[in-house]
Amino acid sequence: MITLARIKSHPDVVEALDWPFDFSLSRADRDSDWISLKPPFPFQVIAGEGTGGAFIAYGEGEPESLPILHATSEGQAGRVASNLDEWLGILMAIPYWRDLLKFSGNGKIDEMRLTSTFMEKEYEEDYPDLPAARELILSNFAIPKIEDPIQVLHDNVHASDCTLVAEDGWEYESLFNKFKPADNRNWTTKA
Repeated sequence: MITLARIKSHPDVVEALDWPFDFSLSRADRDSDWISLKPPFPFQVIAGEGTGGAFIAYGEGEPESLPILHATSEGQAGRVASNLDEWLGILMAIPYWRDLLKFSGNGKIDEMRLTSTFMEKEYEEDYPDLPAARELILSNFAIPKIEDPIQVLHDNVHASDCTLVAEDGWEYESLFNKFKPADNRNWTTKA
């Protein structure tokens, strides 16, 4: 099992996870008073991301072995992985996972798969440093290769067993969004 302490002992890996993967271990130390889970699981913020969201390990046990909940700064939350190893496997395979959820047509796996064909091309063009960052991370850690990371992500979000509750009592919405690939004018149906 990959531990947070071991990752932190590799500053170059910490930097690569922060950018271009937007999984920032250094942002885990931010104030977590705003986090309230329902049901009230114990939790630990393990990372943050550039827009103010958080990755939260929740439940009893070592944080690396616990499910990971992602909370956005826009009011969505949901489970993204069963544990840290699985999350890193998903992140390495589909770094555009947020877009898969955004263009999922309310959680439809086929829409997520179609979105991935467009996002793969966009990431190749927009993030030329991604392959080198991925190689650096994979050369330092035995991150499991997930055969169908889109399915695993899809299943985890559907299996969300808790959510965040805002200070005013409002419950965060699902990570799945209503948009479909056809809603993006920059994409055509030809992948």
